[in-house]
Amino acid sequence: MAVSYANRGKAFEGDIIRSNISYKHKKWAFIEKTEPIFKQVSSGLLPTSWRGGKKHYKVGYYEGKGFVDFFGVCQGRALAFEAKSTTNRTSFPLKNISKEQIEDLSFWNNQGGISFVLIQFETQREVYVLRFIDLQKWWDESLAGKRKSIPYEWFVLNCEKVKATRGIILDYLNCLGIQ
Repeated sequence: MAVSYANRGKAFEGDIIRSNISYKHKKWAFIEKTEPIFKQVSSGLLPTSWRGGKKHYKVGYYEGKGFVDFFGVCQGRALAFEAKSTTNRTSFPLKNISKEQIEDLSFWNNQGGISFVLIQFETQREVYVLRFIDLQKWWDESLAGKRKSIPYEWFVLNCEKVKATRGIILDYLNCLGIQ
């Protein structure tokens, strides 16, 4: 039986979006979700059963990932981050992050922006902020033939755990110390 990962992390993503809306309403930050690049191949109208109306449709496919999951600004600082979720209890597999995502986060970081990854351990119901500098270290070591994952215990000991504080569901800005 095939396993679908299509909706894995959707609740996590929803919590991030709700947090971003709260940040915006409090005028603390403006952070948006990016969408993958969609290549439309056709479109048209379909009849609907409601009063002879028509419904627009588009047919196409996603060409690629696009940019990072989220980007924005807080207190004049540019932010870019990925959101990743894992059901693995003991580690975060680095295969969950693509080379292109590392390159985008690296570029953002090198331009003076703040780049990081929010990692959700679904089973533990915990979210951690993995700063890009730490991700880069683990990534480089994996390319050199070392560990291909980051141990859960390393997150517990070395990363900020994201909590619901200040009226924000996932107050990751508080963990970053920028708001």
